[in-house]
Amino acid sequence: MNCWTLLQLPEDADERSIKRSYARLLKNNRPDEDAEGFQRLRAAYENALQIARWRDESATAEAQHPPLSSSAAETLEHPRQYECSWPAEIQPAGTGAAAPVRDDPVPALLADLTEQNLPERWQQARQQQCADAFQQALLRLCFEQPGLRSPIAAWAVQHLEWLTPWQTVGMTPWQTEALSTGLLQEYRQSLQDLLEAGQERPFLQQLKGYLQQPWMKIFDRSQEWQRIVLQLLNETRWSLPLFERVCQAFGWDDKTGVTPEPLWVWQSLNRRCEREAFYEELQTRALNHFYGGPAQKAAFLLLTPLSLWQQGREFKNFTQNHWQACQDLSDQLAHRYPELIERLPDRDVFFWRQFLPRSVPPSSWRWLWAGCSLAVTLSTLPSWQTWQAKGTLWTNLMTSLLTGLIPVIIGVYAMRFWQPMCWHLMTIDLWLSQHLLPKRINPTRHWLVIRHGVPQALIALLFLAWSGGLGMATFIGIGAIGLFDNKRPRCERPDSIWRHPGQAILHITQWSPLQLGFFLLMLCITVTCLLVVPGYPLTTGSRR
Repeated sequence: MNCWTLLQLPEDADERSIKRSYARLLKNNRPDEDAEGFQRLRAAYENALQIARWRDESATAEAQHPPLSSSAAETLEHPRQYECSWPAEIQPAGTGAAAPVRDDPVPALLADLTEQNLPERWQQARQQQCADAFQQALLRLCFEQPGLRSPIAAWAVQHLEWLTPWQTVGMTPWQTEALSTGLLQEYRQSLQDLLEAGQERPFLQQLKGYLQQPWMKIFDRSQEWQRIVLQLLNETRWSLPLFERVCQAFGWDDKTGVTPEPLWVWQSLNRRCEREAFYEELQTRALNHFYGGPAQKAAFLLLTPLSLWQQGREFKNFTQNHWQACQDLSDQLAHRYPELIERLPDRDVFFWRQFLPRSVPPSSWRWLWAGCSLAVTLSTLPSWQTWQAKGTLWTNLMTSLLTGLIPVIIGVYAMRFWQPMCWHLMTIDLWLSQHLLPKRINPTRHWLVIRHGVPQALIALLFLAWSGGLGMATFIGIGAIGLFDNKRPRCERPDSIWRHPGQAILHITQWSPLQLGFFLLMLCITVTCLLVVPGYPLTTGSRR
């Protein structure tokens, strides 16, 4: 089946007839209803246009160089003998001379043309039967005066069917491309201005008005316009209902497989919609926190700007379910919707952990026992009479180990009263910690002045009593290095403890190499002072 059969035209049909037939058949072969039929019709239309234009160009070339007849040659030699004259029966009234040629009304219609008087001038052109010439003059004016191109093209596509297959004005391909590109960019800028101003309802009305224009219903141009709107949505902010209505206007739906291009932008917008829906849900939870459960309370604390004292009052009645809700919500924001963190009053979504009740790790009691036992052992070192007296050595070691258990047992029972007291003083403790501890050494606000400072001070006094100033300095120095060297990497467990004893010690103690080196240095200094200078003040406890 050839193109003329599909278009229902004879083979000598001109370009205007081809366009009219295409426009008529396009109503029954819409791209959204019959894609294959539309493609066949479109291919036949373009093929027929190409044949008709080739035929017109050939006829024009022959007309420009016709063979001269004998009478024509004679006319060229004696032109005045063959001037046209009016027959007597149609001579104009008056003197009998030839009637003057009628003036062209188009220049007068184009004079002082503006966007406001353009419809009026068009009606005048129709009344004076020069509509085609006026359209051609308007097209020429679009490129001679770029300032008028936008208003003329915007009016012509709605009233004169410009940029459609059934337009009556003749355009070259580059003219068509220039007009369509300019209009699309103007439409985009108009929609962008409405979105940036937050006027979503006028945006939708404007968008639907653009989609109703005849030239926007052409398949290729419709696809281009969808890409432009898709990119615009990707670059601006909007609400979730607006996006849903835009999808309805274009018919975009993942379920039906109708999605715009490029696909990565469409997927990005879908993720953005999911993120916005999640944020709206959080806002709803936050509004219902008075009568809601742990999830509502967690949303309220993360979305509402509160002072430290207000946060302390909110956390007073928290249960384990509340803390778990905060953990779940913070994980979602940190790992799934990190873009939403910029909208929160506190960029640290785990700020609530500073209020979390904390128990003393079991390893802390083991280290306290080891440290106290070592301090007791060093304090009794000068009293050992001989290194060969194994019985005395083992007795002193066992005594040191048992003595080191006393502070541990006392500390375990004391913490039962100290922890509830610290919980009631949590807000004051956090305020003091923020003002007394630099953020560089306490970035996560883990260390608290009252909660941790008081027990650490008591332990330091205990080392002072058993090992003197050097013992207390060793304890304080190791802790200070741990604060300032908080970015040290965690040492991995070696494959063999005997071949890598240093790495094994760092893994067991979780110290940095600097802490271990400082401890060994202070241990050597203390032992030397105890053996060489017994009774040295810095190695003598207060009990002596």
